[in-house]
Amino acid sequence: ELMMDGKEKKKGGGLLQGLLGGKQLEVPETLGEALMGNVMVVRHGELFGASASSPESSPFIGGPRIEPTIRDMYTMRSIRIDPTISLSGNVLSGEGSKTNRLSMGEAASRLALRKISLPSNLSNAQGQDDQDPALLDISVTSFSGTDAPTEDEWQTQFTRLFERLSSPSGGATLFTAEFGSVPNVRRLAEWIASKWAPAILRSYDIAGTRVGARPVYAVQTEDNVVEIVWQELV
Repeated sequence: ELMMDGKEKKKGGGLLQGLLGGKQLEVPETLGEALMGNVMVVRHGELFGASASSPESSPFIGGPRIEPTIRDMYTMRSIRIDPTISLSGNVLSGEGSKTNRLSMGEAASRLALRKISLPSNLSNAQGQDDQDPALLDISVTSFSGTDAPTEDEWQTQFTRLFERLSSPSGGATLFTAEFGSVPNVRRLAEWIASKWAPAILRSYDIAGTRVGARPVYAVQTEDNVVEIVWQELV
């Protein structure tokens, strides 16, 4: 871009303009403009695994043994696909999560080859940059499981993803659980604060947390509200 004496910006073709004999050439400023908005972002956690041609593709670390150690790429094949943008608008970068390279490649190839049908109501609102919005911005995470996802399981994951994106409260969900009817909410809250929370907090090495925030205890603030009190370490 060129700024001429404070006047409006003019896009320059640079080298291409010179090669074309000085004719004006509009060069897209972003990938979204170049692809007319059809940008899909697939994010991942810490990558692990190797291709079949790699020496590290063997299932065993250090070769066969009486008690073999199996590589993560064979024991963490289950996958989960979620929106990258959380309900609060923050980008979940996948910090602390892990992603199998093979699963990452499969997810990206399915989208690139249009094996997954995108719903017509999917908007560009999922992009984190208003100037270059992504048609789809998702995160792939791997979990324990020795069986690779089947075609039906891939379809189920993407169907669940699109349902989340299409819902009024769309966005990534950190945790959700379904319960049956609770006859006495106050007693349930008391149990969580006095029994469940202390036992769970004791099961973690909370004292080993030296920086950041760590949960200290839970307290019942109302009949149906349990608050977890955090300690901020500087």
